[in-house]
Amino acid sequence: MSDRFYEDIFKQLTIGAIITDGRGMVIAANSAYLTLSGYLIEEILGIPIDRLIEGYQLNDTQWRKDVIVTRKNGERQSQWGFLNTITETDSKKDYQVWLMTDLQICGLDPLTKMPNRFLFNQKLKEAINAAREEEGILAVLFIDLDRFKFINDTFGHASGDQLLLEAANRIKSSIGNENMFARMGGDEFVCVLKNLNDEIDAEGYAETIINAFSTPFSIKGTTIYISCSIGISVYPFDGDEVDLLVSNADSAMYRAKKNGRNQVGKSKVDLNAGGFEKLLLENSLRKAIENDELTLYFQPQVQLDTNEIVSVEALLRWNHSDLGLISPGDFIPIAEETGLILPMGDWVLRTACERMRSWQDHGVPPVRVAVNLSASQFSHNDLVTKVKKILEDTQLNPVLLELEITENMVMHDVNLAITILKQLKELGIKISIDDFGTGYSSLNYLKEFPVDTLKIDRSFIHDIDKNQNSVALTKGITALAHDLQLNVIAEGVETSQQLAIVKQQACDAVQGYFYSKPLSNEEILQYLKMFSKEKQGQMV
Repeated sequence: MSDRFYEDIFKQLTIGAIITDGRGMVIAANSAYLTLSGYLIEEILGIPIDRLIEGYQLNDTQWRKDVIVTRKNGERQSQWGFLNTITETDSKKDYQVWLMTDLQICGLDPLTKMPNRFLFNQKLKEAINAAREEEGILAVLFIDLDRFKFINDTFGHASGDQLLLEAANRIKSSIGNENMFARMGGDEFVCVLKNLNDEIDAEGYAETIINAFSTPFSIKGTTIYISCSIGISVYPFDGDEVDLLVSNADSAMYRAKKNGRNQVGKSKVDLNAGGFEKLLLENSLRKAIENDELTLYFQPQVQLDTNEIVSVEALLRWNHSDLGLISPGDFIPIAEETGLILPMGDWVLRTACERMRSWQDHGVPPVRVAVNLSASQFSHNDLVTKVKKILEDTQLNPVLLELEITENMVMHDVNLAITILKQLKELGIKISIDDFGTGYSSLNYLKEFPVDTLKIDRSFIHDIDKNQNSVALTKGITALAHDLQLNVIAEGVETSQQLAIVKQQACDAVQGYFYSKPLSNEEILQYLKMFSKEKQGQMV
């Protein structure tokens, strides 16, 4: 190839490039650099490189680091710089090639020089794949500085940037070089902790970061105390995808803030808001039914031997006017504590039956709707009367209603529980025990409970394709249930591998993302119609 060809490549590079001679004088520059700097080529030929680029030593021969590019109009712009020294074969003379590109393009945050959101997402995906292959765990820490806006507003953005840099250094020192650290934007940082033994290791790192912020910062000669709130999510327990792990850690961080800041929140921890915030949430919750903010989503349960949808589970969501869609884990504890769970549970039961009746009016073949009962509902003396009244009002066939209870609900007073369950069964409805295997049931009493179905908790299913203990437990629960003439539903089936294993263990039905995520009323109606047409097509 000719020298002219290499010269054309140099000129057409999309990143800024300069060549200097052994004395550091500019002998060439490409179009990308000229556009960046605003100079004409004749204006910079023969001038020393230190008039154009700051951030290097004269004896440097090779590096990658942050540099400052001085533009013709006097502006100074941060760039990620690459320096390489090249020796010409014939003359043995040294030349230096300077390459400059925007930090964002490199995947680096301009302020901290840490990975930005884009690069972080790539690295986290790689870490998840590695953890999956090694059957290990990793944790995501989502970190947000408490009351940072006050610092920015009081001392200015330059001081805010200074504090962010110091905060980044403290976080980096706390987690070590073996773990990944990134700035998501603003005052939000995120870490990926690898090679953990268990979730407790992740909590230890988080506490180390919290402690690192106990030392005050110095801003313009003023001592500033600033803390941080941290949320933790752990692979594979809290998600196995980038977005889900980050979202769950983010949500846990906000719960930590609600708990008073300067704390660590875990993805699985239910909301436990502080007094004032809790009062506001409770007041909003009291108006949720009145303001039509509660909504039901539905997740199908599929019979494995016929591949038919036999039931859909009704799942409550709160569509808050300001906060958007709120999951039950964030408001059910408050509803239970305040007694709001009773009217809320009545609303769910009635609405689920009304929806089912409406679907039949739209020509959808009848399937059962499964509704979770709270402990307060189950122990209330008018439960059977309410259920009977709702069935009469909605004209729903009782066999199309299934009530889900948990082991713990029936073990407080076994004799009373058996009486209530028998009365419900006399109405013609189905009864299932949800989250089976996680409570404190007595197998001796299980044979006395007039139930139809056991639902194997998702904690046994999520690792069933790589944990023989989970396989054994699922097999044991299924065999026990079948000996008692009970159906078995496996919850949380998300992959084809998990589906194949629960089929091998003779589970009767499955529920999970493999078939469908929870769907809105409009979505489930279309889903049921589509499923029905596909089934009819197979029969033709």
